[in-house]
Amino acid sequence: MLEHCTESCGWIAAIASIFAWGSFGAPIKGKTCSRLNVDPLVIQTYKTFFCFITSWLAIPLLGVEGKFTPWGIVSGIFWVPGAMAGIYGIKNAGLAISVGTWSSIVVLSSFFWGVFVFREGVKSVPRACCAVLLLCTGLVGMAKYSQPPLATESKNIDNGDNSNHIVKTGH
Repeated sequence: MLEHCTESCGWIAAIASIFAWGSFGAPIKGKTCSRLNVDPLVIQTYKTFFCFITSWLAIPLLGVEGKFTPWGIVSGIFWVPGAMAGIYGIKNAGLAISVGTWSSIVVLSSFFWGVFVFREGVKSVPRACCAVLLLCTGLVGMAKYSQPPLATESKNIDNGDNSNHIVKTGH
């Protein structure tokens, strides 16, 4: 099946992955996970289990042969701790900031590996590098302006008796 696949198959797969990867963090911010304060390792265990189970669907659906490669082990060595860190980020910094930040960095890393290490062709290396620069600028802006407001602010209060007190006030 894949031998007859064109570039459109890649676009379809990319669009499908947008929905899958773009929504996996939503349950982490849900009421139940927040209330239970589920450990990132537990969530990652569930993700790994269901990734393993659903990956077996690719064999009959795509008509590919399942075979072992040591690169799968290497990939897992990077994927599990990276995904756990992502879950920790979602729980603490928020879904939009965490996923937006790591997704942008993944694009930068993939661009570097693809163009400069594996010598994958692009129409224009200088223009692609300019696009990466724009992405970096957007990443900095997103990180700066997506930061949630602080819950409390310290305020120095003069009581009139020469004793100052620091009081925490909400925004």
